[in-house]
Amino acid sequence: MANLTALTVARDQKLAPHERPSAVAYVSEQTHSSVAKGLKIIGFLPDQIRRVPTDIAFRMDMTALASAIEQDRAIGLKPFAVIASAGTTNTGSIDPLRPIRALCDLHGMWMHVDGAYGASAALSPAHQGLLDGIGEADSLSWDAHKWLFQTYGCGMVLMRNRTHLTQTFNTRPEYLWDAQADADQINYWDLGGELTRPARAMKLWLTLQVLGSQAVGDAIARGCQLAQWAEDELRGRSNWEVVSPAQLAILTFRMTYPGMSSEAADALNRAISRRALDDGFAAVLTTQLRGRTVLRICSIHPDATETDMRETIRRLDAYGAAEVSATATTALPR
Repeated sequence: MANLTALTVARDQKLAPHERPSAVAYVSEQTHSSVAKGLKIIGFLPDQIRRVPTDIAFRMDMTALASAIEQDRAIGLKPFAVIASAGTTNTGSIDPLRPIRALCDLHGMWMHVDGAYGASAALSPAHQGLLDGIGEADSLSWDAHKWLFQTYGCGMVLMRNRTHLTQTFNTRPEYLWDAQADADQINYWDLGGELTRPARAMKLWLTLQVLGSQAVGDAIARGCQLAQWAEDELRGRSNWEVVSPAQLAILTFRMTYPGMSSEAADALNRAISRRALDDGFAAVLTTQLRGRTVLRICSIHPDATETDMRETIRRLDAYGAAEVSATATTALPR
C-alpha cells in the first residue's frame, strides 16, 4: 500500500492525463513485486515498465538505466519515474541512490525508494551510511512489520512534499462536510486511498516509546552482525559458494561440488532447505538469483546468537553431505 500510494502521487505529479499511455517507469530486476503490481493497479501496462539489469552486487545498473531512458525518449515515450530499492528482498542490496537522483533531476523524473525492508538501517548509526542519498527521494516506502519488529499491516510512506498527497487523494463528499479538519489537524482520508482505517501506527509508536530508537537501532545492528557470523562460518567450509555477501542482515549462498551440473546443484540446495525445515532448527529457504537456486538467510531476530548462526551453517553443511551421499548410493548399479 505504501508503494501504491507513492506511485499514484508520482503519476499525478509527473504526467498529464493524455501522457499516461506513453509513460514509462523503471525498476530493477530485483525490485519487489509490489511495485509492478502497484503500477498495474494505477493503469500502466506491462510494456510500460522497464526491468533494468543489475550489476555484480545486484544493484540497479546505472549505465543500463541511463541508456534505457535515452532510448525511450528517442522514440517519443515519457519516462516519469525510477523506483530504487533500499534493501532488496533477495540480497539486501541498495541501489546507487545519489546517481539515480541525479538522473531523475536530469530528465525531470520522480524518484521513489522502496525501503520497505532496508530503510530501517537508518536507525543504526553503524549502518545508516549505507543509505546515503535516501533523503533525496521524492517518496519513500518503509514497512514497520519487516525490520521494526511489528506485526503485519504497519507500513509507512514518506513524502518530500506532503501537499502532493492531498492533491491526489483529497475528496469532499457531502457526508464529510461536517468532519473537515482545521489547519492543525489531519484527516488521513486526504492522504491515502482509504477512508475508514485502523490506527496502524499506534503499535509502532508504543514500541518506540518503550524501547526508544537507540534500542531498535541496536537490534538492527545485531541482525547485520548475525549474518556476518553466518558468512564467516560458510567461508571456512569447502563446497560452499557465497552468492551475495552479508548485507542488511541478508546472506545468499549455495552448496556445489566440482563437476556438478547447475541443475544438480539447484536440486541439492532445494533438498538442503527441505531437510532444514524438517529439522526445525532454522528456516532457511531458497530463492532464485540469475537462474540459480540459492539458500537465503535473513537474520533479523535480536535474540539470535553467534552460536545459533554458526550451528545453522554446520547443520546445512551436514544436510548437504547427507543428501550427496544418499544420491550417490541411489545411483549405484544393483
